[in-house]
Amino acid sequence: MTRRTDPTTEESESVDDMFQHLSEAKQRDSTPRTTRSKGGGQSKIERLMSQRPDAAVLASNYEVRMQEMVELDKVTHRAGKPWTSAKAGVEAHGRLPVYYRVDGMVTYTGYIEDIVLRPEDESDVPQEMKDHITDDDTYSDFNEKYDTTTYLVSGGKRLDEPFPQSELERIQGGEYIDEDYSYQPAYIRKRDGDFPEF
Repeated sequence: MTRRTDPTTEESESVDDMFQHLSEAKQRDSTPRTTRSKGGGQSKIERLMSQRPDAAVLASNYEVRMQEMVELDKVTHRAGKPWTSAKAGVEAHGRLPVYYRVDGMVTYTGYIEDIVLRPEDESDVPQEMKDHITDDDTYSDFNEKYDTTTYLVSGGKRLDEPFPQSELERIQGGEYIDEDYSYQPAYIRKRDGDFPEF
């Protein structure tokens, strides 16, 4: 192998010598990066949901599930994604305001009272959540009975004056929700007056 001489040093280096630490550097660089902080173990959004008094969640559900939420004291809902920041908010505040939207319009509100993430089996789900799955709830016909996120909602209310979801501000960054945003959950700031009991 040819050796290149660096005029600033007395010794010459081979290409192999120059790249001897490359594989170690690549391994270090390939470690997964997360948005979690080094100290607390929470993501920035989880910290905001825990610390901000105006933290809330924007979700969606079928109209019939939301009507049940209004008619009953409590109802259990599920979602296929882990709502880790919502869980952090519930743990910090005791409960968390939730807005529900239909076709971009916020039409219902409630409070998330309890939340379980990734239950392995029924023993991981509190009895109260099991008791508040309604007879007409067909979620488990198409998904796991207790999905990645299982949560209990109380205080369901249909808004007299629905409003566009674009009036809700994200908890991080100060941007407003796009009018065609359709994913859930969105972590937001509650509007003044929407949850007087919180």
